[in-house]
Amino acid sequence: MTLQDRINTFEAEARGRIRRALATGNEKLMELDGALAKVARNDWTVPGMRRHLHELRARAENLRANTLKRVEALPGEAVTKLASGTRTPVQNLAKAIGEWAKRMEPPRPKPVETKAAEAKGDGKAESKVAKAS
Repeated sequence: MTLQDRINTFEAEARGRIRRALATGNEKLMELDGALAKVARNDWTVPGMRRHLHELRARAENLRANTLKRVEALPGEAVTKLASGTRTPVQNLAKAIGEWAKRMEPPRPKPVETKAAEAKGDGKAESKVAKAS
């Protein structure tokens, strides 16, 4: 490969990189133009901003009202589904809740034999309950 060939390949690579950089720059300029057009369309006057805030408040109030209706209807739906469901799912649910409750309860203390009772050798070992700490 001669010096001229190397210069030509270097020049071709440089032109490709410049084209890619210009294309990326043009894309970013187009995005910026779009964003500026959106901002320019908005009414930034005091009456325009007041109108926009009023619209947002109305949307928030409607959303709140719809949410409250759904929340109020939720317990009724749960009872309906429990009542209309078959017996087996309800029994399985009760069994699972019972098992979960057993796991949540603290374990019962185990009886502990004292060394004094063993030393007496009565044959009767007095059992005492360990204190939970």
